[in-house]
Amino acid sequence: MYSALFRNVLYPFYETKLRRRETLTYLEEMERSQWRPERELRELNWRKMLGTLRFAEQNIPFYRRRFAEYGVRVKDVHAPEDLVRFPVVTKADLRAHGSEMIAEGWSGKLIRSGTGGSTGEPARFFYDHTTYECRSAAALRADAWAGGRIGEKELYIWGIPTHEPRWKQVKRTLHEAAIRKKTVSAWNLSESRLAGVVDEILRYQPNLVVGYTSPLYYTARYALETGHRLPTPKGVIATAERLFPHQRETIEKAFQAPVYDRYGCREMMLIGAECERREGKHLNIENIFVEVQCGGRHAKPGEPGEVILTDLVCRSMPLIRYKNEDVVVAADRSCSCGRGLPLLASVEGRVLDMIVGPDGQLLSSVFFPYFFKDNPTVERYQVHQDKSRAITIRIIPGEGFQPETSQAIERDLRQFLGERADIRVQLVDEIPVTAGGKFRFTMTEVPIEFGREVAA
Repeated sequence: MYSALFRNVLYPFYETKLRRRETLTYLEEMERSQWRPERELRELNWRKMLGTLRFAEQNIPFYRRRFAEYGVRVKDVHAPEDLVRFPVVTKADLRAHGSEMIAEGWSGKLIRSGTGGSTGEPARFFYDHTTYECRSAAALRADAWAGGRIGEKELYIWGIPTHEPRWKQVKRTLHEAAIRKKTVSAWNLSESRLAGVVDEILRYQPNLVVGYTSPLYYTARYALETGHRLPTPKGVIATAERLFPHQRETIEKAFQAPVYDRYGCREMMLIGAECERREGKHLNIENIFVEVQCGGRHAKPGEPGEVILTDLVCRSMPLIRYKNEDVVVAADRSCSCGRGLPLLASVEGRVLDMIVGPDGQLLSSVFFPYFFKDNPTVERYQVHQDKSRAITIRIIPGEGFQPETSQAIERDLRQFLGERADIRVQLVDEIPVTAGGKFRFTMTEVPIEFGREVAA
């Protein structure tokens, strides 16, 4: 009863009348546009891209100066291939020139945000309310693909502010109760905390579960290993980290529900999400222009490359050709669901997650979950490479871990990185998550020259 009342009366009144937001209008438009042919959606996407470039050239000092430095003009852009001549914006640019990226004469309210700072250097940026509403609409559409409905109970295994004032805690708790959302902390993955998360899920009986991939996976593993039967939601959404097949399998087994992989970043929010067919991640091309770049050109479908993103909605501080340091693969086919939204075949991980061998070979971060998944004596691990290319594998040992296990891991890894690779295993009691609450399996301090052949 409350779900229908909230969905049909309370939420529209709150969002549209009280807050004067257009979120539901944008959602209706997106629910219609997703069924348009891909050719039409790509044409619309391209027209929005040209409009964003023209706006930046005319109204934003940073882009006007940077375009001039590169000798490019928007009037000379006729096809997506022309974009590779334009500058790429980095996190370093955000930190150094953020104030110059705000549109001249902008007088509306700005929402402040920032990257998670997993490399130790967070970057700050702003966006406006129209952007917020469009992003919220895209997320609601993707929630529906996974079985989520406005007004039905959702449980998030998510990052919670660590130094939040008491009044903010109370406000957040009341707000979440009203919208039927519950958030449990993803910061601590200890066994006692996982037991608490399982208890919360059992008490709350959510219709949809959303979480960072690693906390979801470890929660599911704990439930299976301790014999807890979790409630069956309509869907489970895994996001913020790469979802590997063995993790999907474990989460689905624990919840007895399908897992939907979702890809986004703080700077743009939702980039791509799986629909009910789960054949790839549908791109949010109503809001974002996505390029996949490899070696100074656009990558072909099926070829990995660095993702370059342009926000097509934001006019207060648009990020144009922004490199978020992720590696993705565009699909070479459409989804059988019939939606015209193009697909990402996979998100390979971050450029900063690739390990570099002594002779310059690259070992994809995808390698390590497969390397360790069938080793029951390794509870958790993290691979770190410093600037000298020395590799430290931090391991929380599980039952049956022996000294010779470390030697076997070092020996087996040298088969892929060469005998000269400097590899050492370090046993630890804890592996912390990042400041943003995510778990990084691999980290490297070695500059990556992307476009080389990946070793595995």
